[in-house]
Amino acid sequence: MSDGESTTPAPRRRPSYGLPGPTSPAPDAAPSYGDSTYGSPSAAAPGSQPAPHPYGAPDGSGPALYGPQTGPLPAAGGPAPAPRRRRGLWPLIIGLVLLLVIGPVATIGGIVWSVSSLAGDASAGPQVLGSSSGEVEVSANSMLIVYVPQEDAAGAECTAEGSEPGAVSVVPSTSSVTFGDGSQYEQKIGIASVEDTTVTISCTGTDAPAYLGPYSLFGMAAPLLIGPIIGVVAGLVGLILTIVGIVLLVRSRRR
Repeated sequence: MSDGESTTPAPRRRPSYGLPGPTSPAPDAAPSYGDSTYGSPSAAAPGSQPAPHPYGAPDGSGPALYGPQTGPLPAAGGPAPAPRRRRGLWPLIIGLVLLLVIGPVATIGGIVWSVSSLAGDASAGPQVLGSSSGEVEVSANSMLIVYVPQEDAAGAECTAEGSEPGAVSVVPSTSSVTFGDGSQYEQKIGIASVEDTTVTISCTGTDAPAYLGPYSLFGMAAPLLIGPIIGVVAGLVGLILTIVGIVLLVRSRRR
């Protein structure tokens, strides 16, 4: 060992394992919370963008990298599926209404409308001629119904003629009727006029024939035909719509 050499060994340098070595700050500069280390724009290099502060700028401006998130939470799963549209419900409802309501009401209503003109006369009883024959003025397309008392029905016969040949048409008929006043009669003939005429009614075997009418043929026949026709058509349409509605409902549930 020579003179002037230190006997103390030099300190060994600690390994950095790939990390950059420590740097010494300038003698006249001291680290602060506002320099570039903490995102202060004053310490940023000229012409460069300031680094964002992890918790925002001290004055409250600027973005925060780790600030609290606000707003609605994201959905836990995918979008909720839209509710299934039940197809066929309205056709089923309309079909049932047509089949169970409109059809029967139209049929029954037509029959009631047709015989409504007879209701008042049926409650009061027929008009008695007072002898074995009589005359009644009728207009075109009108109808008369001729009756004889129930006790004379076995041997009574009735005929009818118009003032002109072919002016009336006679249809034989046999049915027992009890009117609202309690009198019992049997229908013998029905008379339909094709033009304005005077109908002469003659009966044998009785001295008290009676009649109801005259009634409009169109007024009685039209409701009797139209009502059931509307009822049948409404019933068929309702049945079709009901079947279609059931099929559509079954298919919509399987999807």
